[in-house]
Amino acid sequence: MKSYLEGYSDAKTESCDSDKHMRELDLKLDAIRKENIKLQTANIERSRIDRNVSRQEMYYEYVGRTCDALPLPDFKPLYSYEPSDCKKSFPEEYLVALADIHYGAKFKSENNEYSPDIIKERLEFLGYELVRFITEKELQKLHIVSLGDLLQGILRINDLRINDSTVVKSTVEISRLIATFLNELSTFVKIEYYHVPMANHTQTRVLGSKANELMDEDLEYLIGNYIKDLCKDNERICVHLADEGKGYIDIPILGNEIVALHGHQIKSIENSLKDLSMLRRSFIDVLLMGHFHAGKELTSNEGCCSDCEVLIAPSFVGSDPYSDSLMKGSKASVKIYGFNEIYGHDETYKIILN
Repeated sequence: MKSYLEGYSDAKTESCDSDKHMRELDLKLDAIRKENIKLQTANIERSRIDRNVSRQEMYYEYVGRTCDALPLPDFKPLYSYEPSDCKKSFPEEYLVALADIHYGAKFKSENNEYSPDIIKERLEFLGYELVRFITEKELQKLHIVSLGDLLQGILRINDLRINDSTVVKSTVEISRLIATFLNELSTFVKIEYYHVPMANHTQTRVLGSKANELMDEDLEYLIGNYIKDLCKDNERICVHLADEGKGYIDIPILGNEIVALHGHQIKSIENSLKDLSMLRRSFIDVLLMGHFHAGKELTSNEGCCSDCEVLIAPSFVGSDPYSDSLMKGSKASVKIYGFNEIYGHDETYKIILN
């Protein structure tokens, strides 16, 4: 009997120890299972992001493979001169601001008519005027910036009524038009081309998304890369694209800190230069933007030799039925801004297109 009780006690102890080990093992397995779930969740999110990035890269690579570079023009010799007076001892360079072309729109308003064919005519006229300007100023180099809204796009149902073509077709056509414009202009001058990466009319706004909710889904990115591919064989054209994740692009001219963006994210024009300088943690001499359609020049601050300014470029499209309904509008035009090594922005020229 005594032996039986001792055996029973030992068996019971072993059973308790076994249960304890099983509970500990279950806890460890549960902890491992939770860690595996966390890792799987992280991998799913990482895979989703990688898939999205890879899909965009493959799309742009495909576009790059399918578009042939434009044939090179018959280049003219660049101007060569020695500074002969006080003005030329302080170099001057010029920046052409293309803003709000809204390709694809077709309408007739009180003082303006617009269509893809008219856009082509205006680009030809602008090219002619710029060649005259290059000749008069004896320029070797010209800076050109696209300030966004190259497309009319489809922001609202009303855009369907004024669009002359599909957004996809318009994207290809305006890209080739701008690239051809740059290619022909490079016959006479070297070109530094800058492309703003974001705007409002080029947002796709899929699945009922709101304004700026999917800001990375912007056709400006595609158009800028398409133009770069089309001009890749032309050594007289250098295409500058914005850094990834930035809604603006830097334009360094003769030591001037110039930042260009579309302007749809700006709430206060007067405070925009200060706000963006604070965001970047660096001073900006000139903030250049489009979006507002009417041209303006606002002095924000004074430096030792130059003013810090906000420059708003006028629109290429000009007035439309909507601006007529508000009894506001301005001529379709392009401005050329001159920058001096010492005095910063000190010249402005306006080319009226209609």
